[in-house]
Amino acid sequence: MRYLDMLTRLGIGSAHPGGFAATLTQFERYPLPAGGRILEVGCGTGRTACYLARLGYRVTGLDLRSEMLGKAAKRSAAEQLDIEWVEGSITALPFAADSFDVILAESVTNFAPIPDALGEYYRVLRAGGKLYDREVIALPHMPEPSRQDLSEFFGFDRLYTEDGWLEALAATRFARYEILERSLFDEHLGEDQIKHPDLQQITDGSAFLDPALWEISLRHDELIQQHQTELGYALICAVKG
Repeated sequence: MRYLDMLTRLGIGSAHPGGFAATLTQFERYPLPAGGRILEVGCGTGRTACYLARLGYRVTGLDLRSEMLGKAAKRSAAEQLDIEWVEGSITALPFAADSFDVILAESVTNFAPIPDALGEYYRVLRAGGKLYDREVIALPHMPEPSRQDLSEFFGFDRLYTEDGWLEALAATRFARYEILERSLFDEHLGEDQIKHPDLQQITDGSAFLDPALWEISLRHDELIQQHQTELGYALICAVKG
């Protein structure tokens, strides 16, 4: 079992840094365009997509995992929301060019070759469209063995520093890009679940009885504690010209 398998079986809807509280704060600080067409990549169980659909946005959710999309579809059905759920990869988005006004990613792009994903985000955004991407980053003093250990556990293609992200963005055709927010890595998933409980979370019935799941969970906590002073996260914004 791998880290993403654990998230899938537990049906966790906001595993990204900062949790759902960070998602809500982002939308307050950086409002999305009224009437805009939104693509959430790596939508998981659809928590963020459903939140936006309730606000009246036209939302498409994409994920590589059919199990996640099944839970997302159940969530939107329970809330009587009209959302398009699509199975696909962020390195080969199954959409025409110039399709979306905004792309949202919450700890997703790290799991793929980042230059390839950024190229696809650019392709499907409309002129003037924006990418908002919240990702874990390596702080400059992180040693290479730590970066390799974390990438192996989480399944990251490569754990970039902030400078690495800016270099990757510079290699694309985005007209503008910047780090909107940066923070040290201070994960309080339990606290987020108390303040913002996910009432539509769907956990596989046998998940809590699986020793492999708890081994992954324990290893996750150990790695975060071990490397917490070497990790950060950033909210990245890029604009298509």
